Amino acid sequence: MKIAFIGVGGIAGNYRGSLKRLQRPIAAVCDINADRAVAIASEENATPYTNHQEMLQKENPDVVFTCIPPGAHTTQVADAAKSGAAVFVAKPVAQDLDTAQIARDTIKDAGVINQVGYMARYSDIADKAKELVGDQNLTMGIGRFLTRMGASHPWWGKFEVSRGQMVEQTTHVFDLIRYFLGDVENVQAFGIKGVSEDIADFEECTVCNLKFEGGAVGSITSTCVARAHENFATELVGDDIYLKLTHDLSLRGQIGGEGIDFTGTEAGYFRQVEQFVKAVETNNQNLVRSSYADAVRTLAVTLAANRSLETGQIELVLKEDTD
Repeated sequence: MKIAFIGVGGIAGNYRGSLKRLQRPIAAVCDINADRAVAIASEENATPYTNHQEMLQKENPDVVFTCIPPGAHTTQVADAAKSGAAVFVAKPVAQDLDTAQIARDTIKDAGVINQVGYMARYSDIADKAKELVGDQNLTMGIGRFLTRMGASHPWWGKFEVSRGQMVEQTTHVFDLIRYFLGDVENVQAFGIKGVSEDIADFEECTVCNLKFEGGAVGSITSTCVARAHENFATELVGDDIYLKLTHDLSLRGQIGGEGIDFTGTEAGYFRQVEQFVKAVETNNQNLVRSSYADAVRTLAVTLAANRSLETGQIELVLKEDTD
């Protein structure tokens, strides 16, 4: 299995670590920062590139991990799929639906294995919650992502590149609630800017209400200016059901009056890469819990939330563009 990377900053290090555990060497890396490409290539005993199309042509990889900021997405994923490579893409898959839909359609036409890095779907606590809920109906999802981002981050606080916290970071919460409650029909979001002088040029505190196609409701809270003890948490509600997933490893609550107290050991970061490698080896897309097409649906929800911030109105999620 010949593995290549497009983008080797930030989250790429996490994926590289998982591949090391799996004893899967990396053959080539590409980054627009030539010094970084050379440095990481030296660590991995790989060949460095600064042009992904050149790398795809010369290396003909079996697998491509794409780990770039939302605003950097152009044709990288589509080009990799068109070359016949299986693709693993860091979230979010793009900053606009047009780019994401082109990649989605190219992946479908190429018939390649595909996965997006929504690691929370692969955690022990997500598995346990799925098992406990079974076929019972969930009627509400509550989520939060509360943190303080460093002001020195090179691109995260720039809306032009990241599209804001809901699209780039809280996307994990939106995606996990979708994993349990299904597709979202419409959203309404509110936010406030100027809370901190130097962290972001977008709304640093937001709330977003959701209405799901199946009738359930949800609410997701985000901030990038204040740390919290439980910064990433998801709560699930149904008739005599309450589960709280505190990521990465804690699941508490009750179902039918019976208390739930479960602590996992796998957060999902490693398992998502392990599952992807298995899916490629066996050519079995069913092993993937977070396909590219499904990740486009999550992107559509967060982009609708951004539109609602702008308009102050309830915004429909563009379902017709994500089916």
